[in-house]
Amino acid sequence: MRPYARLMREDNQETRGTEPDQNPANPLSDREDLPEVAEPPTSNAVATPPTPGGPPDDFRWPLPADLEPSGPDIRQGLVAWFGILLAAGGIGLVFGMQEMAALAALGGLFVAAQAADLSPRWDALYYLTSWVVPVGGAVLSVTVGIEVLHSGAQGALQLALVSLAFAAAGASVLFLVRPLSNNLVAVLMQPPVPSHTLRLTARMIAIGFLLAVPGWFAVRSVFGETLEDTGPLLEQASLSGQLIGYFILALASVGFMLRRSFRETLDRLGLKPITGSHLAIIAIGVMGLYGLNAGADWIQQTIFPNMWESDHRVNEAIASGLGPPQVLLLGLSAGFGEEITMRGALQPKLGLIKTSLLFAGLHVQYSWFGMVVVFLLGILVGTIRNRTSTSAAVAVHMIYDVLAVFSVAR
Repeated sequence: MRPYARLMREDNQETRGTEPDQNPANPLSDREDLPEVAEPPTSNAVATPPTPGGPPDDFRWPLPADLEPSGPDIRQGLVAWFGILLAAGGIGLVFGMQEMAALAALGGLFVAAQAADLSPRWDALYYLTSWVVPVGGAVLSVTVGIEVLHSGAQGALQLALVSLAFAAAGASVLFLVRPLSNNLVAVLMQPPVPSHTLRLTARMIAIGFLLAVPGWFAVRSVFGETLEDTGPLLEQASLSGQLIGYFILALASVGFMLRRSFRETLDRLGLKPITGSHLAIIAIGVMGLYGLNAGADWIQQTIFPNMWESDHRVNEAIASGLGPPQVLLLGLSAGFGEEITMRGALQPKLGLIKTSLLFAGLHVQYSWFGMVVVFLLGILVGTIRNRTSTSAAVAVHMIYDVLAVFSVAR
């Protein structure tokens, strides 16, 4: 079967009204990976309409003539991305910013997937890297299972956690099978036609969910030993690396320089100027986060004092040794970095609830009560993103983090 380029609609393309959930006034109605099947293709290619069971794996929806990507443009974008990723990875490894190197490597996987979605000539590039997440997830799952054996879990609980970790390893490898990964995309994001980019995203999300429970036990065991160190937990280089790495990952995941210009990329991520009407929402959001955290802190200290003590030690370790410049950098790293990836790039596809669950699952350094609070904080910030923009969510998260760290330090 002759391959075709997959049809993907840009966010700023005029709404045709062929999808029932389209809302021109809502910037979150981004459906970049969904084909517009109601309008006949404008290119000379003849596309076979989708069957009830879905199109063949090698099928690509034809792009309209004005959106057809040119080979040289994709090549130029790939060359530019190669330079960015090589520089970020090299600097991260040389200067001890491992987070930046790891996030840049994940960004490279998305660059390959986006290129393959646009043109079949880059399929080989994608298949050279498509194994990284499933195999890496399997290795991580086995490592978590081994660490659980050395954690405080005993007896039946330990057996269940180790079994869950090794089951996650097996599932991670099975995600390499195309039909399984397509079903995974359908469950998590429900597009009619999965793409390479969505399969990569779904695999990463699924591994995160599968490892949430055993990873919580394993990471808390390791983190408890780390807290015994009297040195500062966070360093300026680490915070700077995270900030840069998150930005690179977010840009790569939405196709910057491959299928979107810089302005279109900012629109897709929801990074827009903060208007005067948003300032009140930001102020209310910061007070809401602070009030929610204060109330939850009182409840935890009253009902679960030992758990409160553990979480408080984590917060003290994070704030330890940070002066005002480092605190501001921490606010930028967490507020901007986490929001641009979670609420900017992921939430329009995954939805508010699942994004908030994943966000909480990544904060395994806290107790289960603390992770519930993080989930509620994610719901509040995600709602602000839905109602305003990612820029407003970034401002709320950043201001809240700075105030919270200064409060703990004091």
